[in-house]
Amino acid sequence: MKRFFAITFFLVYLTAYGEGHQLLRIPYLVKHFKVHQQTDPEMAFTKFIRIHYLQPIQVDDDFQQDQQLPFRTIDCNMLFASFCYTAPVTIEIERPECTTEKVFTPLIVYIPEHKAFGVFQPPRYAHI
Repeated sequence: MKRFFAITFFLVYLTAYGEGHQLLRIPYLVKHFKVHQQTDPEMAFTKFIRIHYLQPIQVDDDFQQDQQLPFRTIDCNMLFASFCYTAPVTIEIERPECTTEKVFTPLIVYIPEHKAFGVFQPPRYAHI
């Protein structure tokens, strides 16, 4: 039952929002082909398609009938566009003041005070 509803809704969507309704004009295509075959009995269906769809459109005696063929004109023009507006963002960064003074930082030497480092000491004068 779900499949039936899915197919039904798909067909309704296709005919309403796309060019699926053009498929309903297929019987007119067959009828128009038969009219062309009566005037030219040796006309094949491929030649009929080439004349009406592949060659440039020509305004002739049966132009109004040609315009009623399926997929000859576009009736449903829909444009799907998505726009995203972002407000401009301004970021202010304060610049540090430049000074011409020379800043002296003393060199700090880290001397670890651990028992293992007691071996590494400068030589001492031994008292005998």
